[in-house]
Amino acid sequence: MRQQIHITLDFELATGKVGLNEIVYRLEQLKNPLMLEILKTILTSYDDLIAQRLSHHGGVIPPSKMRKGLGRHIRKGDPKNRFCHGRRIRKRGYRPHPRVIKTLFGILKQPLRVAECCVCGARYSPLLDALKIAPYSRKESNFEHEVIEAVIDTNYRRLIEGRSVDISLGAIHNMVVESDIDQLQEPSVDLDDLSAIMADGTGYKRQKGKKGELRSVIGITAEGKVEPLGTFANTPWSDIEQIVKERFKETKAAGIPFIYDGEPGLDDFLADVAQSQRCAWHGPRGLYHSMWEDGLRKKESQAHIDKLKHLIGIELPEGDYELLKDRDKEAVEEKYRSSKAEIAELIGVFEEHGYQKGAAYLENLSERIFTNIDLWLKTGVIAPKTTSLLERIFREIGRRVKRIAWGWSDATVTKLSKMIILKKYSKEKWEQYWKQKLGIEGHFSIRIAQTETGPCHNF
Repeated sequence: MRQQIHITLDFELATGKVGLNEIVYRLEQLKNPLMLEILKTILTSYDDLIAQRLSHHGGVIPPSKMRKGLGRHIRKGDPKNRFCHGRRIRKRGYRPHPRVIKTLFGILKQPLRVAECCVCGARYSPLLDALKIAPYSRKESNFEHEVIEAVIDTNYRRLIEGRSVDISLGAIHNMVVESDIDQLQEPSVDLDDLSAIMADGTGYKRQKGKKGELRSVIGITAEGKVEPLGTFANTPWSDIEQIVKERFKETKAAGIPFIYDGEPGLDDFLADVAQSQRCAWHGPRGLYHSMWEDGLRKKESQAHIDKLKHLIGIELPEGDYELLKDRDKEAVEEKYRSSKAEIAELIGVFEEHGYQKGAAYLENLSERIFTNIDLWLKTGVIAPKTTSLLERIFREIGRRVKRIAWGWSDATVTKLSKMIILKKYSKEKWEQYWKQKLGIEGHFSIRIAQTETGPCHNF
């Protein structure tokens, strides 16, 4: 069906005085009311077309292919709520009150035609089923899309206080709670496409003041893009490991680093897939805390921390590995061996002075801090050496979860976290999710056919 909507707009301008800013300002004010009027016109026209195809004029019944997908309704009086096979109707006017639907452009008040089935006598509105509107639905999903994206870009309270979306705080929360984002089936990940895997956790307050732990695992592709592997609330790392492995097309040794900040339970995480590497930023930070437990204050331990930063801060030459000169590779290897030897000497010094916590921490760190160097020397692949990207992701999540997740369920925290990661760092998957949810399949298109100005008939 192809139709045209003719819109007449009146405008008045002060010649020689009006500026572009004022024109745009007034058009912005007109946008939502205009879109609502266009939407109402399209739906009314669609309702008329449906009624025309389901009813018969002068005994002529439209062919069945013209009625396909139209007129479905529950059989009158059927205790099992089965559908009636009848597709012919009698027009019975309109409902006494229009259907009120909250849309992206504002409140739509749409008159609904009432039809009576010629077979079972049921009365219903064919337009609702044709538009895939649930019987008691009072909003369309584009509005939900807009609210969810606004929640991701800010937090609940700012969204309400700024009035960027006309909705209550409770209604916003219900949208997050009722979201089916956790049912999103993501495609399997090929380990050969990843350059690294990262995992980390952050705390948040749960109901009754209990501490919650939100954990996330991401992959980094060769192009530096984020591949979300899972977000989990209050789930043991052992369970997370099994779930993440199910995302891989094939579980195999991939020769890539698994980067983490030293959190307990992660030393052997994905050990059969990746090589453990401690975060180069968290290494010196962790040494400070270990030496503090040995009784040293910051002034006393700072020299050792600075030395560790220097030893692990090996910079890899950029460029094609195969084209690098041998002396460049040898320089990295020499620095690598020297750093490992100096760390071993530092461990000995700690043991001599009785710094047992510091010695144990440094020994554990030295086994996992140079994984990226080992990998580069063997393959030439430059892999990340810090969890800074994952830290940024958690900052984004923390802005919305840490202060407002009081009393939230684990499922709700997980849903919002997954939304944030997809929206911010995996936009293609986020857009595809909403296209499927909204049913964007190319069944409707609209364009501006022509615009022209003419004299106002009132003058």
